[in-house]
Amino acid sequence: QPNTNRKFFDDASDSMNIFHFSIANNHDDTIRDLDKVEHKKSTKNNSSNKKGIAEEVVADHAWRQLNHIWSDEEIKKQMATKNQKHKPVTQEDKVMKMIMQAMYHSFNTMTGYRHEDPTAKSIEWRLIILESFAGVPGFLAAAFRHFYSLRALKRDHGSIYTFLEEAENERMHLLVCLKMFKANSITRALVIAAQVTMTPFLMMTYAISPSAMHRFVGYLEETAVDTYSNIIHHCEKEGTNLHKEWSQLQAPAIAKSYWALDKDASWVTCLKHILADEAHHRDINHTFAELPPNAENPFIKEHMKDFDRAVMRKTEKVMRDSLMRY
Repeated sequence: QPNTNRKFFDDASDSMNIFHFSIANNHDDTIRDLDKVEHKKSTKNNSSNKKGIAEEVVADHAWRQLNHIWSDEEIKKQMATKNQKHKPVTQEDKVMKMIMQAMYHSFNTMTGYRHEDPTAKSIEWRLIILESFAGVPGFLAAAFRHFYSLRALKRDHGSIYTFLEEAENERMHLLVCLKMFKANSITRALVIAAQVTMTPFLMMTYAISPSAMHRFVGYLEETAVDTYSNIIHHCEKEGTNLHKEWSQLQAPAIAKSYWALDKDASWVTCLKHILADEAHHRDINHTFAELPPNAENPFIKEHMKDFDRAVMRKTEKVMRDSLMRY
């Protein structure tokens, strides 16, 4: 018994030492040090898992791109910004706004979407197409800035990380949606068509004017916030199609892991977290549309805070597992 107790406190001490070092230094590699505390347990689990790592485990991004974990209060604040719209100022803004509006109305017609009491079916393939396309701009922006940094032999000032996180976040939205409903052959064809046609447009736009593409994406995210706000409203309103179809659904496992949701989290709760992400992307892109060239990334501190919180969550998990073992 004394040896068992000493082993537990040694594990706990290792975890807390790593945790304090991480908070003080903000070093990414401390995550790997923290995992050493669980080495024996993870080795045992991996050897028994012949089918590979579970999707919900991979969705835990503590070991790679860190997404923001929204609190209930932050969710409410983000949802309250649904009517926050950027008013075009420059000619460039007006052109991007016009293109976005034309695409938005065409998209509504194509998917059969109506604002009042939309059907679940019209929302399903709308979200799949929307999220598959929304993951493109961030990756393109990161690629352009990456190559420019290499070509110019200059720092990027941290912007690449923000755009990669945005692209990964949108891709996770897509994967979460695909856990809730399937993509038929028509939807898959539309996804391919959107990627083939819009990617060259976005590349050309960014090559000519990065601010124009960020403004376009900012307007795109405004429509995404509108869509998710309307979906959530109808999911919570009794007597609607979405309330009947979606109000009682559980969030998929990968969503619970990705946003650190409760075990009994609902699909509607998941949708609220997606909305919060989209509202944040809206603000990021409108901000970058106005930043001067080579400006510091104003969102770096947010990434650092997200990392610190991830370390805290990891430490708490190690402590809980240690208590359960002993």
